[in-house]
Amino acid sequence: MISRQRSTRAGRHLSQLVEHYNKPVLQPFEFLALILRMYQDAHSEKLYLRKGRPDRNDYHRFKVMLHRMDVVRNDRDYGKRAFRVLPISDCPADEIVCLVDPTCYVSHLSAMQRWGLTNRSPKNLMLTRPERSTWKNIMCEYRQKILDEDHTDICPLHIIEHPKRVRGQSIQMYTTKSSGISLINRGTNMRISTIGQTFLDMFQKPDLCGGMVHILDVCEEHAETYLDQIIPTIDAIPSAIVKSRAGYVFQEYLGLEHPEIEKWKAFSQRGGSRKLDPSKEFAPTYSETWMISINV
Repeated sequence: MISRQRSTRAGRHLSQLVEHYNKPVLQPFEFLALILRMYQDAHSEKLYLRKGRPDRNDYHRFKVMLHRMDVVRNDRDYGKRAFRVLPISDCPADEIVCLVDPTCYVSHLSAMQRWGLTNRSPKNLMLTRPERSTWKNIMCEYRQKILDEDHTDICPLHIIEHPKRVRGQSIQMYTTKSSGISLINRGTNMRISTIGQTFLDMFQKPDLCGGMVHILDVCEEHAETYLDQIIPTIDAIPSAIVKSRAGYVFQEYLGLEHPEIEKWKAFSQRGGSRKLDPSKEFAPTYSETWMISINV
């Protein structure tokens, strides 16, 4: 027997809005925003809704209704934290994670692979996200673009905890105080660190990028091609050790010249902890220019 909720005009209209939104997964507040749009359409579409604006009960009622209509389900990886839109084709893990959490982006060795900088295939999908307080601020701004503040009590903002596997892919999440620069990969829902940011990540966290030996190989093959994108990204951060590592690799190891690289020498300083490879022991081979142990 078909449920009465399956045949309501409001349910059909909301279903169309969800499908036209054209995302395989929805945040709960995105679903609420579509319910609000339906209420705005109520008069013109003759939807005969019970009142002028929805409350928490209406939100749950329409969620159950579209569940019975086989339009939405709790996502199989994120559970109640995201809705899977069944009429829309599913996406791979890198897109799903970025849709569920708009603060995330593909980074480190996974970004290197997607940019064609390495032939290595990382075991885990590597992503970056900001720490909790920054995450909340970004998500509040994102939610405000979609949902007005009068309705945020219906869908409180909760920190998104990512599962260990999404769409069968193992996830490795790197959390940082300040996220880097990312962009949306054309034709997808995936965000990825820019070329400049990807090289910056190599010098900040070599262990997440295949190790410093591999990074030297990547720089030898690709750094000159992307130097004009790499230099401004490294120049914009305050880290002295990153500038010294990059300066040594670009200038002394590869023989590349750029006016900004010369300026980085002012950040060089003596210190036993200053190493080209932070994961290796200090070595006596030393760059006097960049004041860094060449321990690779």
